[in-house]
Amino acid sequence: MKKFEQELENLKRRVMEMGQTAEEMVALSTAALIERDAGAMERVLANEATLDRFQLEIDGEAVRLITIYTPIAKDLRFLLMVARINAELERIGDQAVNNCEYIQTLSSFTPASPIGDLAKMSDITRGMVRDALAAFDHEDLEKAQLVLKSDDEVDQLYSQTFTDLLEDKADDADRVGRSMNLILVARSVERIADHATNICEEVIYMVNSEDVRHKH
Repeated sequence: MKKFEQELENLKRRVMEMGQTAEEMVALSTAALIERDAGAMERVLANEATLDRFQLEIDGEAVRLITIYTPIAKDLRFLLMVARINAELERIGDQAVNNCEYIQTLSSFTPASPIGDLAKMSDITRGMVRDALAAFDHEDLEKAQLVLKSDDEVDQLYSQTFTDLLEDKADDADRVGRSMNLILVARSVERIADHATNICEEVIYMVNSEDVRHKH
């Protein structure tokens, strides 16, 4: 079984590499929004193909290991978790790409007050992705639970940002368009937080055999 254990460890390392790519995409999309960094947007779009390759390779390897070794108990939970986390990371990358597409439409504007909450949302969410990966890597239940709690804060900031932008009574067409795009950015950030939360739910299931989805 030593070979099987080594192959599991190699697969875990691949997931971490994919996760680091996804986390970088989140960080770059945040820079694109806050710093108006066109280069960051280009790097996010360039990383999308890399993330897609990771997903296909990791899915294929997880299926191969299940087929060859017919694992049970925690090893089987680990492989099932890898397949689901793999999908969550790919969706995080997709949301980062979506953000950059929305941001591209926000050519030259003066940030309104809601951008502060949006910047804070983005920062918390990036930390959630980082902590979710650490929880996976070290089977750290305490860190996983902290990510679940952070999701509530992101939800509150999203609601506040959404409300502030909708309450802007300006009838300037360009300003209305910018507000709508900022709402779309906020929604993508909130979804990234949801995906990080889902990763931590998988970690808790793998370590404790406890399904906490829809409970926290």
